[in-house]
Amino acid sequence: MPLLSSAVPCESPNSWIPEFHFYKPNHWINDPNGLFFFEGTYHLFYQMNPDDVVWGNMHWGHATSEDLISWEHEPIALYAEPEGLGYIFSGGAVVDVNNTSGFAKSGETPIVATFTHHSKDEVQTQSLAFSLDGGKTFEKYSNNPVIPNPGLKDFRDPKVVWYEPGNYWVKAVVAGQCVHFYRSENLLQWEKLSEFGHNIGAHGGVWECPDLFPLHCEQSGETRWVLLISINPGGPNGGSAMQYFIGDFDGRDFLVQDKDTRWLDYGTDFYAGITFDNVSEAPTQRTIIAWMSNWNYANKTPDNAWRGAMTLPRILKLVKHPHSYALCMEPVKQSEKLWSSKKSSHRVFDAPIALPDAYKLEITLEKTASETLLEWRNGQGNLIKLKIDLANMCAHFDRSEAGFDNHDFAATIDVPLLASDSEFMEITVCVDTCSLEFFFANGERTLTALCFPDSAFSELKVSGNLLSVADKTEILVSPLKK
Repeated sequence: MPLLSSAVPCESPNSWIPEFHFYKPNHWINDPNGLFFFEGTYHLFYQMNPDDVVWGNMHWGHATSEDLISWEHEPIALYAEPEGLGYIFSGGAVVDVNNTSGFAKSGETPIVATFTHHSKDEVQTQSLAFSLDGGKTFEKYSNNPVIPNPGLKDFRDPKVVWYEPGNYWVKAVVAGQCVHFYRSENLLQWEKLSEFGHNIGAHGGVWECPDLFPLHCEQSGETRWVLLISINPGGPNGGSAMQYFIGDFDGRDFLVQDKDTRWLDYGTDFYAGITFDNVSEAPTQRTIIAWMSNWNYANKTPDNAWRGAMTLPRILKLVKHPHSYALCMEPVKQSEKLWSSKKSSHRVFDAPIALPDAYKLEITLEKTASETLLEWRNGQGNLIKLKIDLANMCAHFDRSEAGFDNHDFAATIDVPLLASDSEFMEITVCVDTCSLEFFFANGERTLTALCFPDSAFSELKVSGNLLSVADKTEILVSPLKK
């Protein structure tokens, strides 16, 4: 199954090119932008440098898919205006089904992209572009910017949601280390509503890429509002990360359920994620894609044939805990088509498990196996370790011996696991040539990490207090379908 049927051939000395993650050959990419679904097609826009494999000269690249897994590259959607309003920074897009913007004149459905213009003088303003052909091409709004800069250095990354009780649009824009909310009936004129974030959440760096939306919890039958915020630096394991808040939105103010800091992913390589507009499964779930990198080393990773990739698309759901709500994430169901049905099962761990280059692991651990160590190895002496300590309900990930270790890349990552009544811990790991995505306990905890070994990890060694008469520990290996 080709991931990118229009991909440009490129060379990578150590085969780090992703096999099933989206990337752009011979280019730099970062934040996903303007995600929406329309007439059977998913649209992914993203920050792209058309001239280099390091950050700069920001445009909006574009790709489309019918299944969120196989993507087609499309022409650049929004071009930078270095001598005008500026470069095209991050933002979102909405399907304006009621033509509130008035852009459609002949019955079309406008797609309205909201983005930040970043001028050569580093002034950030909020602008619009619209498409009348389903997102194939965009025209910038003639009266940009629609929200001028209020005197702030960091004022960017607009994301818009329809607020149905009030019959108007709400836009979230990050402003330093908080969020400003605006309202509009037509997407063109905006009135400021409120601010959120003062003395709440993590503040180790600048806030970026907000996303506000309602989610319905199937367990409780209640609906809560979710606010996603990326932060750089200040993540729980160094550099970039995503935090989130759960509460209620009354059309003006976001009212948080508590002041706890919650992390969407505990790895160092899940950032700037936003969700798709106009997906039918909402509001019981949202589909999210994130940039798979970290600003600590994003410009320095070792493959000059490409730089930057997206995570697997994931489903976000709201789960009820005794006194609060939380989010869980799992790969979209469409990702199952990636894996071969010829899976191998392993329950005796005296010998290492042979591994393909790209695959999915499904791990079932009995809680009686209080400590388990998984070690990925190759013939060049590279090593990745994951220690799962079920006695203390935590996991420890170590890539300090994985090959590339420059520029704060050799991180060790700690993940607090959630206690449950189940006698098993279920873990899914999606492994590509340069990344691992871990999903613990049905996605209630996740960990995303890049790795650049000298060659693919060819074996997995499993050890710990695993062996007992009633041992039900099992590891299933499903290779990538070729």
